[in-house]
Amino acid sequence: MLVDERRHLIAESVIARGAATVADLSEEFGVSQVTIRTDLEALERAGTLTRNRGGAVANRVSRFTPAFQQQTSLNREAKQSIAAKAAELILDGDRVLLDAGSTTLYLADHLCTRQMTIAVNSVYSMNKLVDAPNVELILVGGTLFKPALSYTGELAEGFLDRLHFDKAVLGVNGLTARGISVNNPQEAGIKRKMIEQSECVIVLADSSKVGRDSLVRIDGLARVDILVTESEIPAAAMKRLARAHPKLEVVVA
Repeated sequence: MLVDERRHLIAESVIARGAATVADLSEEFGVSQVTIRTDLEALERAGTLTRNRGGAVANRVSRFTPAFQQQTSLNREAKQSIAAKAAELILDGDRVLLDAGSTTLYLADHLCTRQMTIAVNSVYSMNKLVDAPNVELILVGGTLFKPALSYTGELAEGFLDRLHFDKAVLGVNGLTARGISVNNPQEAGIKRKMIEQSECVIVLADSSKVGRDSLVRIDGLARVDILVTESEIPAAAMKRLARAHPKLEVVVA
C-alpha cells in the first residue's frame, strides 16, 4: 500500500470513529507504531486530525464536511477531470443515482446548479447537494457504513427496489475484463442494486484502478455502459476490455 493511500485510509478510520490509538491503527494497517505516528503528524499538518498522547482525534468539523473526501482523496486532479467529463453525460431532467466516493463527490459539485432528480447514499453528497435550488434530492437510507459515511445494507437495497433511474454513476476500486470490484464487502451490495435499478451505468475510475481487481466483485463488465477515465487505456488492456464487452464506451477526460 502506498503511503498516501494508507494515510487516506487512516484519516477515514479515525474520522469514522472519532478517535483512535496508535496501537489500534498499527494493528489495523499492519505497520509499526513509529510509522503510524509519522502518518498522524502528516495528517495533523494537513488539518485533518489532531494528535494526542496516545493517538489522534478527528477535528469536529471534518467528519460531516463534504470537502473531507476531496481534501484527502488520492489522484485528486484526475478525479476532478473525470467528474467534469461525467457531468457532460448527464442531462437536465435526468433521474440520477449517485454512488458514494470522492470522484462522485466531485461530480456533485458540477450538478449543484443543474435541474434534475438525484438520489444519494452518501452523507457527504447529501450535504453538498442539500442547498442546490433545482435538484430534487433523495437520500437512500439504510445502515451507515462509517468509514465512508454512506448508507448500505438490506434496508438501503430495499429502498432502491421502489425506484428507477435513468443513470447510475458508480465509483469502484478496480475494473478489469472480469468486471468491477470494490475493497469492502459492505459496499458491494448497494452498488449492485444501483446497477439493477438504472437504465445506464456510468463508472468513474482513474487510471490507477483500470486493470486492477479488488477484493469484492460487484458485477461483470457487461453491466457497465460507459467508463470515464482520465487517460488513454494502454492498447493491450483496451483489447482485453473490448473482447469482454464490445459495446463498452470509454470516455477520456
